[in-house]
Amino acid sequence: MSQENIALEAENMSGFREVLGFAIEEWSPGYAVITAPVQSKHMNRNGLVHGGVFASLLDSAAGLCGTYCTVPGNVRRCITISMSTQFVNAVKEGVLRVEARMVSRGRKIFFADVRITCEDKVIATGQFSLKYISGGAEDKGVAL
Repeated sequence: MSQENIALEAENMSGFREVLGFAIEEWSPGYAVITAPVQSKHMNRNGLVHGGVFASLLDSAAGLCGTYCTVPGNVRRCITISMSTQFVNAVKEGVLRVEARMVSRGRKIFFADVRITCEDKVIATGQFSLKYISGGAEDKGVAL
């Protein structure tokens, strides 16, 4: 895992990523782990983490697992084509751990399996199809 790559991602955070509040813990080709502490802004009216937060974290980790860049300072980009999510358990507090693994990859599309856990309890899972954009299919990426 390149600290330079993680620092570059952190410097270029989107507003939505700030709302989710996640940090990249591990990142390598075909693999990513992000964590997000549960925050009050993540809650639905029942006092539980909103399913949209889970879906967004699953999606974020899926994209990261397929876009690790081997050239420091360059980036790779992708978009989600489809996602299937399964919400298994509810959460009120704790730190969410999101682990994504690339299952397969073609020239322009890759597939990922993702799982959210909290204190070793499965919270949600997802299966993703993602498409590389803007030079993202190249391992060396493109200049930011």
